[in-house]
Amino acid sequence: MTSDTSEESPLLSSSSNSQQQHVEADAAAIRHGLLWRLYASHFLSTWNMRSYEFTVILLFAQAYPNTLLPTSVRGVLTNGAALLLSPSIGRCVDRNAARFRTMRLTIVVQRAAIVAGCALWAAVFLSSGAWSSPLSTGKDVLVAALVGLGMVERVCAVANNLVMERDWVPTMASAVSGGGGGGGGSSGNPPPLHTLNATMRRIDLVSKILAPVFVSAIAIGAGTDKGALYLAGVTAAMNLGTVGVELVTARGAWDRCVALRQAREAKVALVPGEGGDGDARELLLTLGASEDSALAADDGRGVRRQASSASGSGTRLGRGSSIGSLRLYFSSDVLHKKLNIFPPTASLSAALQSFSVLSLSGPMTTYLLTRAYSLSVITSARTAISAVEIGSTVVFPAAASLLARHHNRRHRWSDPMAVLGLAGVTLQLALLVPCFAALALMPSPSSPSTSASSANDQDNNSPAPSLTVAFFVCLGLSRLGHWTHNLAVQQIAQTRVDAAHRVEFSGVEMAFVSAAEIGRWASTAVWGRPEQFTGVAAGGLASVAVVWALFAAWVVGVVARKRGGIKITPMYCET
Repeated sequence: MTSDTSEESPLLSSSSNSQQQHVEADAAAIRHGLLWRLYASHFLSTWNMRSYEFTVILLFAQAYPNTLLPTSVRGVLTNGAALLLSPSIGRCVDRNAARFRTMRLTIVVQRAAIVAGCALWAAVFLSSGAWSSPLSTGKDVLVAALVGLGMVERVCAVANNLVMERDWVPTMASAVSGGGGGGGGSSGNPPPLHTLNATMRRIDLVSKILAPVFVSAIAIGAGTDKGALYLAGVTAAMNLGTVGVELVTARGAWDRCVALRQAREAKVALVPGEGGDGDARELLLTLGASEDSALAADDGRGVRRQASSASGSGTRLGRGSSIGSLRLYFSSDVLHKKLNIFPPTASLSAALQSFSVLSLSGPMTTYLLTRAYSLSVITSARTAISAVEIGSTVVFPAAASLLARHHNRRHRWSDPMAVLGLAGVTLQLALLVPCFAALALMPSPSSPSTSASSANDQDNNSPAPSLTVAFFVCLGLSRLGHWTHNLAVQQIAQTRVDAAHRVEFSGVEMAFVSAAEIGRWASTAVWGRPEQFTGVAAGGLASVAVVWALFAAWVVGVVARKRGGIKITPMYCET
């Protein structure tokens, strides 16, 4: 046994030196242009996605001016496609060893779907006698094809998000942090994971705010005659003109990071060795590792590590099985203890956030217009709330760095992400309670009437200034808690889920996000009258309370494990 160990020592030393060289190379690459290439690629992806998203809303409104049914149907179907396919997408990403090939596929297919969709929209309006009148022949066929392309675009957007945020970013952060390079971004040190996550989310939020403004300016500048056709043409040209830049910047980031260029990490499972127990074998079968083709290496604790190739081998659960992905997501306590894969309660808490209508989204905006709020007031409130949301991406990394510097690792509350996530969702729930109260106290809208007395009644039914201030202030500040919780859960999934299963796990999480969004669409469709919106909002408040309970349950589990002496995976928050 001693001779075996001595023979393996040079190999282990060589592997350690090589890994250290890779860490230093990645840290140097981050200091010399890797990050701006990553951010540029992500900005182009989110900008084009958000621009097309808002373009489609305007084009549907012009093609079907008297109904919201086509837009609602498209929303349900696109989210339904994401719901059904997200687990399979995550599984395919985890099994594809070449990271850039996966990223390139999502970019190219998404841009092709957008350009083809713009071409079909041009056909819809070119075939119409008047730009704002609906087609009488063939229109429904073209719109059905547009919905199909929208489903493809949505699925590709989910895949791109999974690859970028749940694979590339944590892979880069864990690589440099492994060599002690997880600095706070100052003095030339590579930024830690929470800073990378916050910056990526900030890019997404800025695109979400500015892209609709850009699209609206194009539509207004084009005029009413050929505005739809011009808007479709500009959107297609923008996607064709930037796809090459997006691919080049993504390839540049990939070329400069050794960790990204390496083949995706093999799937790891534990099987019993000397002194092992049957739980480890159950873990192997749960993960679907092939015992015949697995590579065994003693980890020094009486347990052997089994690795199967990322492309996959025989699996007990069945290759390509969505049931296997769900079983991974709702995995047993054995799986949690062995690989630190966290229970799904934290992940579900973030997914359920999408159900609530207590944000200044489309349903809330429509409802506020029935409460005699002017569009200018709502627009001003949206701008202020957007500033708070972007500010949350600045507050989060600063708070994470502060907690990482001053926390006691042996204390039960030593996990910065647990502290930030619970603080965020608690703040959100505490502020949404008075927000909902102000919403419920707003006077009911007047029934439609053309009489002068009806107009006077509408003025009398205008919300009191105190209710308006309370509603918008509480709603806006609650978004600070929302995004703090969201970023914390994202980092929890990035660092606690085994790297070989991280994207597959996130794919199931995205499926639950889509299910929550479908639930929101369905609730506003079934209870669509303004006087029923308070009940829908109450359901949204209840869902946030469930979010708080789920995340609190996860925090209690973390505290219990630390009390029991179970090792908790590092969160890469070193500064």
